[in-house]
Amino acid sequence: GVGSWRRKPDARRTFGTFDDGFDDGIDRLANLLPLQQQILQRASRLVKVGGRLVYVTCSLLPQENEKQIIQFLESDVGAEWKVESPPSDFAIPFEVDGQFLRLTPAQHNTDGFFAAVLTKHG
Repeated sequence: GVGSWRRKPDARRTFGTFDDGFDDGIDRLANLLPLQQQILQRASRLVKVGGRLVYVTCSLLPQENEKQIIQFLESDVGAEWKVESPPSDFAIPFEVDGQFLRLTPAQHNTDGFFAAVLTKHG
């Protein structure tokens, strides 16, 4: 994912280019987004009430992260889920209204990651 661009800086240049007959990065992303949503929805059906589901990507793109969570929560399947805020003493500050974990190369000296913790309510 784009979260690994810190280690693979050349991937930034090829993200939006045509490569050996494959769609460019933007088209690949457009094809990936529905798959991510499908995986999230299918996985959510396997969690019992009170259980947690952690959605994690190695991406910093809102389309793969916050927007996926929002779309899921607005779906019929997602109606019984809530995003859980992290504990107040969590070692890494959560960003984006305090609901999601985002690690960035600039702030955390790591690859880019996103995480959301969801809890299923009856």
